[in-house]
Amino acid sequence: MTEPVSEERQQAYFDRARKGVLTWLAAQEGSAATLHDMHEYSSGKFLIAHQGFSKMMESFVAERLVAYDEATRTTTLTDAGRRFIAR
Repeated sequence: MTEPVSEERQQAYFDRARKGVLTWLAAQEGSAATLHDMHEYSSGKFLIAHQGFSKMMESFVAERLVAYDEATRTTTLTDAGRRFIAR
C-alpha cells in the first residue's frame, strides 16, 4: 500500500503549481487570460482543478499577484505577480 503524501509535500507541489500558472499567465498576450483558460491550464498541467483551482485563485487575489475583472472573467498578472515569478 502506498503511503499518503505528507502535507508538506502537498504544499510544496501547490507552491510550484502556483508559480507555474503565473509563469504561464505572464506568457499570454497582455499577461492576461480568462478564468476558463487558466482553469484548463492548471487542470491539464498540474491536475489542480475545481476546489484546488479556487483555492489557488483566492491566494493569487489575496496576495495581489493578479487582478481579476468579474465582468469579463479575465485575470491579469500584476507587478507583484511578476516579482513572485522572478523569485
